[in-house]
Amino acid sequence: KLRSRFFMSRKEQEIHSNQSTSQEVTNYTSTGYSNSRLGAHFVCKSHPKLSFDGMTIVGNLNKNNAQKLSKFMSIEPQIRLWDMLQTKFKAKALQEKVYIEYDKVKADTWDRRNMRVEFNPNKLTHEEMLWLKQNIIDYMEDDGFTRIDLAFDFEDDLSDYYAMSDKALKKTVLYGVNGMPETKYFGVRDSERFIRIYNKKKERKDNADIEIASKHLWRVEIELKRNMVDYWNDCFNDLRILKPAWATLESVKEQAMVYLLLHEESTWGKLHRNSRRKYKQILQEISPIDLTELMKLTLRENEKQLQKQIDFWLLDAKREV
Repeated sequence: KLRSRFFMSRKEQEIHSNQSTSQEVTNYTSTGYSNSRLGAHFVCKSHPKLSFDGMTIVGNLNKNNAQKLSKFMSIEPQIRLWDMLQTKFKAKALQEKVYIEYDKVKADTWDRRNMRVEFNPNKLTHEEMLWLKQNIIDYMEDDGFTRIDLAFDFEDDLSDYYAMSDKALKKTVLYGVNGMPETKYFGVRDSERFIRIYNKKKERKDNADIEIASKHLWRVEIELKRNMVDYWNDCFNDLRILKPAWATLESVKEQAMVYLLLHEESTWGKLHRNSRRKYKQILQEISPIDLTELMKLTLRENEKQLQKQIDFWLLDAKREV
């Protein structure tokens, strides 16, 4: 399965597969919308567009490659280098879109790999992907991913969707000037899984003055780190992102309780566990849409394309050093 190969080192990848990247890049950031049909109770206007929105690759630079890479970076115009010593350096490349850090002393002290490369593949052109792999990443040995961000973009308004987890999960909601939710956080930033649901259209307008043509554009972003990355294919099995139709309940008492639970998170903690179970079940039953099922389906449909991108970054290219 894709997840079983996802975070292997380069050596493990080569043993597992005889594929060669052969400097081939496809448009990994445009998986598009699927035309497959969903079951009746997962109806939504459209499938989300799926992409990797952030990656961290770590590996080891041996002494020889560290010297070669330092020399290359010191004269390469597309790299801004600083904090450069014999055993470490920091750099940004490709118009600040890539962050690179090498620190042998820190790595030896903490028993971890000594080089880290962070980037958002959505922001790189095909040519920049090739440049980054050939000139930076291919110098590393025993490399693999320690973080990925999966981004699901929906052309639907997700402001009134409700996220519910089988596990205890800290929730934070930020509201706009109109009183409507604009960003929802689930979990904590340094945890192995951190989830954001936010108004991407507004974020693009506010931060980059970019107008999105679609009436709505919301993003569900799942940030995975450390141990969770190896189980990314199951990363939201405990999660439900629902649109509860609370007004359809026949009982006024149940309507009132569900409305309270949706708008006052602390109320869940005051319920007996049997009552919590009851109302979680009610929320699922009155929600015609579960976005997590749609996301799982989209993930499965794009599995081959995602694997091509992983293979591209981790398999050795044929090049002379």
